[in-house]
Amino acid sequence: MKLIACPSCGEEIEIRDLFEGVEIECDLCGAVLLYENGKFILLDTNEEFEPEDLEKEYEDESNFDDEEEFEDDEYFGDFEE
Repeated sequence: MKLIACPSCGEEIEIRDLFEGVEIECDLCGAVLLYENGKFILLDTNEEFEPEDLEKEYEDESNFDDEEEFEDDEYFGDFEE
């Protein structure tokens, strides 16, 4: 599976199958990309894009490496009982 950014609106588009002649539609703006000769063609404008220019890093949403560990003291403060 690959993720690319829609050249029209920037929304992430998930690509499961990439083969010659496949049409890919953006769910947000409705732009249609055609994959031909190793390039994406935006059908609205006939503008060509290299796959590397649109590729996004696939981020597994269940893996939060940069998330800090939750501390009770930070959330609840130091309450004296």
